[in-house]
Amino acid sequence: MKKINRLVAFVTIVISIFSYFFYSPMSAFASTEITPSGVDISKIETIVDDIMEGKIGVTVPGAAVSIVKEGKLIFSKGYGVANIEKNIPVDPTSTVFEIGSVSKIFTWTAVMQLVEQGKIDLHTDIREYIGYDRLNLVYDKPITILDLMNHTAGFEENASEMLTFDKEKVIPLEKWVSAKHQPKQIYEPGTVIAYSNFGTDIAGYIVEIKSGELFEEYVKNHIFDPLHMQRSTAYANYYHLPGFAENKSKGYGSASEGFELLPENFLNEAPAGAITSTAEDMAKFMIAQMDYEGALDNSLFNSPQTLKEMHADSLSVSAGMPSNAHGFWQRQENGARLLEHGGNTTNFSAFLSLLPEENFGVSVLTNVAGESGGVRTEIVDKLSAQFSHQAKVTVPNLHTQDLSGTYYSGRMIHSNFLSSLYLLSGDSIVVKDMGNGEIEVRPSIDPNRETLHFAEVAPLVFERMDSNPSILERSGGSLAFLSFELDENGQVEKVRTGNIRDYLKMPLYKNIQINQIAFVFCIIIFITGSIAALVSVILLRKRKKQGISLHIPAYKQTNLLPVIGLLCMVNMIVTITRFMSAMSSPIGDFRIHLIINAVFSIGMVIAAIPILRSFRDKQVSRKRKIWNAILVATICMFILLMIQYRFLLFWTI
Repeated sequence: MKKINRLVAFVTIVISIFSYFFYSPMSAFASTEITPSGVDISKIETIVDDIMEGKIGVTVPGAAVSIVKEGKLIFSKGYGVANIEKNIPVDPTSTVFEIGSVSKIFTWTAVMQLVEQGKIDLHTDIREYIGYDRLNLVYDKPITILDLMNHTAGFEENASEMLTFDKEKVIPLEKWVSAKHQPKQIYEPGTVIAYSNFGTDIAGYIVEIKSGELFEEYVKNHIFDPLHMQRSTAYANYYHLPGFAENKSKGYGSASEGFELLPENFLNEAPAGAITSTAEDMAKFMIAQMDYEGALDNSLFNSPQTLKEMHADSLSVSAGMPSNAHGFWQRQENGARLLEHGGNTTNFSAFLSLLPEENFGVSVLTNVAGESGGVRTEIVDKLSAQFSHQAKVTVPNLHTQDLSGTYYSGRMIHSNFLSSLYLLSGDSIVVKDMGNGEIEVRPSIDPNRETLHFAEVAPLVFERMDSNPSILERSGGSLAFLSFELDENGQVEKVRTGNIRDYLKMPLYKNIQINQIAFVFCIIIFITGSIAALVSVILLRKRKKQGISLHIPAYKQTNLLPVIGLLCMVNMIVTITRFMSAMSSPIGDFRIHLIINAVFSIGMVIAAIPILRSFRDKQVSRKRKIWNAILVATICMFILLMIQYRFLLFWTI
């Protein structure tokens, strides 16, 4: 009996020990589970809370965070409010956010699904799918699906009609992908990285054609539904779907005091940026994107090999630099490989970051436009991989070319008057070559004008010398490396960042700072001349009332010249202001403004003729001739600026 009791006691102890270790994982093993950066999983909430404490109500009204590891959701939480006016808190399960360009990853996933089925070939000319007459392409070299993924199709940026404020006026994808809405092709395919929404829209339309389903329905049937993402949709107008409109967060912009509510709008570019989702739905997508073993009941692909192919480099500038992985932005930090994508709409910002080898992912959704305060990236830095660069010059032979100069982003508008927007907020970099293997770089989009320091780590390849994230890193991008490429004459042709944009050498006539000064100078001369003209008119009327008969030389009758110039300048400002307040309007709606500019320009030329004749008149004072010379030079410069920024080319829009 005693032996039996001892046996029972022994078995009980063994079972107790077994139960402790194998049926109490949170208490026994949670402390040993860590994030890729080495943070104990049990401390995730504390770390994210600390980050959000300094952001919510300061840089963003509300945000939702989801984190996955090893195929499971390990953290999700809402912060702040989804509706300031009604004080509705953010819920990671139900609050719907616009995810902006993170939508592109869903589009590329759909493309890869059809590649797997043999319906799409990444190297085929897109015209084989959409027809040869649908687009107005400049170059004979074909655009491939891979060019669309790599953003090397050659399209300029497009802002016209990208959205509408009337949900009933969303343009169907079949009509949107057309020559009417196509931005001009300004680069030969495969030569320049110029991030393109329209390129992704073409890919989405090809998904429609090859699947026989509307793009929105394809994404629902083959991505959202299989992954049980019930609170996600690709429909820009989601009002016919139950639960979306009432659970959608409001969108806000930063204001001088707090935040301002922005009007709801609907993108015409569903494949590029119209998806709305929740934090926990995004977690399901992240888990599926790292299902390399095909362990899920409903995987994104029939074969895990397709997923691995999608996550492989599709465009690499130089070893170690950020690259493009079939639509993902890929970068290396501290030996870890990250696959990421950011997203911005006019009202929201989002970020998705995966460490596929670690089976770890982070999604951050916010309800503020253009978030650059670090909400999207600080969590990734803390939990995934710290942005860390301490480069030193390592090349045996330093470059001999002078790399100094100003370089403008390949992602710009060139063909219409909207190119003038870059006078206000142009994306360019100013490079100063230090002559010792180091360069200093100043991004124009940084309001603090921070100077970044780079060291040459390979021939004409430079890496950051410090680990302070720039505004590009804080916004979800990367400016950790720069690679300079030379033309056949040994001159710098472009500067490559790796995956989002190339920077091209800026010729003097396009220099933003010089042109800003030129415009300001024109305004000062026009205002001064207009005031002088007004004073002259008043004095003439006064003398006329006094009965004084005056002979007015022809050149003095041309006081109208600066007035015409000022009116033309006002018309240009009205054109831009009107566009910014009605971005849903076709670019052709602004043709009348350009015609007015052309008429004013002709008027200025005619009015300048008597002034030119006055230079031969000996009775004209030297001071007057100097003023006339300044006025004529100003008019010439102003007309050249209008040509440069396409304010006269009414027949092209």
